[in-house]
Amino acid sequence: MEKRLLLSMVLCLLILLVYQAYVEKQNERWKAARPEAVGEGLQETPAEPDRLDPKGDVASQGLAEGLQGEEEELGDVPRDVRCEEVVVDTPLYQAVFCSRNGRPMRWTLKNYQQNKACECPVQIPGLRKEGLPADLHGGSPAWVERIHAQGPEEYPLALEISTGRDKRIPIREALEPDRFRLDLSDGEQPARITFSGTDSRGREVERVYTFAPDTYMVGLEIEIAGLEPVLQQAGLAMSLTERIPEGASDRYTFSGFMAFINEGLEKEKELDAGEPQYYNGNVHWQGFSDKYFLTTLLPVDNPVSSVNLEQLHSADGQSPGLFISRLIYNIQPHLQGDTARFAYSIYVGPKDLDVLRDTGHFLEKSIDLGWFGFIAKPLLVVLKFFYRYTHNYGIAIIILTVLIKILFYPLTRKQMESMGQMQKLQPKMKAIREKFKDDKERLNKEVMDLYRTHKINPLGGCWPMLLQIPVFFALYKALLNSIELRHAPFMFWIQDLSEKDPCYITPIIMGATMFLQQKMTPAAGDPNQQKMMMFMPLIFTFMFLNFPSGLVLYWLVNNVLTIGQQFVSQRRQQ
Repeated sequence: MEKRLLLSMVLCLLILLVYQAYVEKQNERWKAARPEAVGEGLQETPAEPDRLDPKGDVASQGLAEGLQGEEEELGDVPRDVRCEEVVVDTPLYQAVFCSRNGRPMRWTLKNYQQNKACECPVQIPGLRKEGLPADLHGGSPAWVERIHAQGPEEYPLALEISTGRDKRIPIREALEPDRFRLDLSDGEQPARITFSGTDSRGREVERVYTFAPDTYMVGLEIEIAGLEPVLQQAGLAMSLTERIPEGASDRYTFSGFMAFINEGLEKEKELDAGEPQYYNGNVHWQGFSDKYFLTTLLPVDNPVSSVNLEQLHSADGQSPGLFISRLIYNIQPHLQGDTARFAYSIYVGPKDLDVLRDTGHFLEKSIDLGWFGFIAKPLLVVLKFFYRYTHNYGIAIIILTVLIKILFYPLTRKQMESMGQMQKLQPKMKAIREKFKDDKERLNKEVMDLYRTHKINPLGGCWPMLLQIPVFFALYKALLNSIELRHAPFMFWIQDLSEKDPCYITPIIMGATMFLQQKMTPAAGDPNQQKMMMFMPLIFTFMFLNFPSGLVLYWLVNNVLTIGQQFVSQRRQQ
């Protein structure tokens, strides 16, 4: 094989491993350069200090004095909130709310297990059996849990009066539900649960949740009656909370804050304590995402909102820092007399492309497939299409790999023909190298003349492969981050295509196919380079040992098809 082709293969691998790390660094630099611009954008939001400056007009002075008194009264955070469970069951999830404040305590997704056993059924010397993978949040291997609060004060959907960029007054509610259980598991029509009562200042507060049996989206309406004029110029903040465990996010996957604002995707994996982030404008949704699941809060009939994001780190450094994201509304536009009404939607569910598209609100933007997402998403759609007929994602991957090979067959054939032509010139190339080994300039000239004489493009074997790189990257990202492969069985010992092969059989076979490919490829270059390239199958094998078995399966099938193409091409050229 022409050494340029081999080097380009190595380059492809390096790009695959480092490009996402590079993107992350660029995003961090961009974020670091944004604070001033973000601050300028927030100057028009209701939570700005300059609008609440006590040195301003009489209204501002009254507002500041009124809020100060309220801060003093409500400064202590009650940690002993005695909740009775209010349970909502649907075919998709079970949500458990605190009867005292109407905030969710648990939210489990019924169609997804937290963990799945992935063991090697064969006793291989030196290979221990794998048990259940560790649950990042310490849960049992049951339904996936999307609320990871460490106490009642961390329950999501808390309400606060926003009086300035970093000034918020919690609303302490004492509510009662109109029912303690709602069961939609038999597919009934959408139904509601209403929590009503008062806050510590005597204002009437009502939370109305609307649930449907066939969607992960939940409606939430908030009504606060008896708002004093001093508060009507402030903002109302609704919060989400999350703890991101250390190691949950890496260069290949993302776990952290995510929002779609002003037609752009915002992401944060970690913040320094005391350095919150602010976003302002057309907020489509905001919340928290990991590799497979999404928890978001969406504004309804309030397209221009603000988002405040901060992370509170524990003093002992033992527990993950608490993320708090707040969606802030202006109170004034929602007033009818002294009563304010606010509407939200909540999505707690999988990052399944079909589900997110059907739900709307640009939630499918949360599936970030990298630079080549415009290629990855169609590939994912085709993969799911094949699954509908095969009912096995492993077989669907094989069919998709074959389809890609067929589509790229003209390019692959041209590549192999070019390699064959280059191989025929190897004796003449070797003679030229021997003759002009001490004159590099003359050597290059003679080599180029040889190419011109035989009408050969030395890059002819490289370009077809380079044109396939975007498709490879796209498929790599699609398979790596696809929830469809999560806990999806293939056959025999591979019972989870999103996890590594527990017996390491497929990566070893994949390495063997790479070695066979190299043996079938005509040798070129100096002997030292050839020996070095013989280590590539070994390097790839070790790399792929811990890759998801779905990815290894794709690469293995691709290698087998390439070997077949090489065999046919060589027989034709004989």
